[in-house]
Amino acid sequence: MPAAPSTPIPTSLGANFNWDDEFCEDYPHNLIPTPGYWIECSRQKIAFPNQHTIWDDSESEHEEAARGITVEPQLERNCSDLYEDDEDSDNVPSSQRFRRKKTAIEEQWEQQQGFELTSVEQETYEKYFYGTEHWNYFTNDEDLGPVILSIKQETINGRDQFRILVRAISYTVHGLIPASCVFADRYNREEVVRSLGKEVNLNPPLTLGQLPDTPEELLKLDQVFIKSELKVGVIYVKEGQYTEEQILDNNENSPLFEEFLQLLGDKLPYEKHDPQKLQRKRHIGNDIVCVVFLEADNTAFSPACIKSHFLHTFILVRVSARIKRKPTRYEVSVVTRDEVGAYKPYLWEQSVFEKGPMFREWLLTKIVNGERASYSAPKFARMQERTRSQMLEDIVANLANHAETGQIPKPYRRDYRIRPMLQCTTVYIILS
Repeated sequence: MPAAPSTPIPTSLGANFNWDDEFCEDYPHNLIPTPGYWIECSRQKIAFPNQHTIWDDSESEHEEAARGITVEPQLERNCSDLYEDDEDSDNVPSSQRFRRKKTAIEEQWEQQQGFELTSVEQETYEKYFYGTEHWNYFTNDEDLGPVILSIKQETINGRDQFRILVRAISYTVHGLIPASCVFADRYNREEVVRSLGKEVNLNPPLTLGQLPDTPEELLKLDQVFIKSELKVGVIYVKEGQYTEEQILDNNENSPLFEEFLQLLGDKLPYEKHDPQKLQRKRHIGNDIVCVVFLEADNTAFSPACIKSHFLHTFILVRVSARIKRKPTRYEVSVVTRDEVGAYKPYLWEQSVFEKGPMFREWLLTKIVNGERASYSAPKFARMQERTRSQMLEDIVANLANHAETGQIPKPYRRDYRIRPMLQCTTVYIILS
């Protein structure tokens, strides 16, 4: 367990704070364990304050040992990566230098020149239904409220399957149902839909409803929280700065911070006559993800110092002080509210990076996935549910009105697809 920092611990942590609380202890995070937040580990162990340690199940060291594979501690492996070249390496023939194994992140970067964005359920309709032949059914259930079923028939591995997507106010269900498991004639779509409706006790039964603009309306419904751009704050923390006022009052920065900013975006202006820094707080406080550049040896960051109902995850970046070589290397730490789960790319895959395109792409991917993971937190889930409820009610009401006119719906099919997915990340730099 690392010793407490020599500088005073912020009083905002409360009287019940105890340095003996369990948290990730295998990596110098420069983070103060804070109630309500958990720290992501740079090895395969994830720990939460006041809770038991949780081990990541994917190829953990315990599993490797059980298979008879000799493993080194993750921290030692990371250190061997860091000391691959030392200050005297120029005097050592290249053939004799230590050549380390590439990390999973480096291999992924070489193969794909990018990293995996976390998929969200709102992308399902666009990926599997939009632009292909499918049918939409609706009802206003007595208990569930408005419900929309999208259904299409597929042949996978030589077997007939029904792909379904059921949307209600509080949940979404997507999956494949083998045609042999449906108690109806697989070639009679109406019988198949009636059978599915009975399985979930929908009342009144599902009604076919297809208008030319229905697919676009369903796409809008699913993209309530799918953004083509994200706004992310970046704050600068100096030695001895613990409070929001101290951090947001920064106007001068160091060459190291300027070098880091070259990877990112645009600075926000410094308002000299704004003692409370309300303009800067307006940007930072309304973000979900915040990048913290920490330039300090004896100061740890507490996520509680920035007072915001929106901020749910902080990505801490610090220049590695253990390696005096070029290019610059960055150590990354992540602290997240308890309501938000772990998200890719994980730190145990790699947590120290050289400055360059790979680190920029990794950082932006971590930012995007951090925001997407935060959508499941209660605050954002409630907001999404309210919007989703209103949109579902409008779509179902519109379909019901047209169904009463006796119009015969036709299956929707187009040869092109709209991909309003994430193309870039807009990063607003708060020089603070």
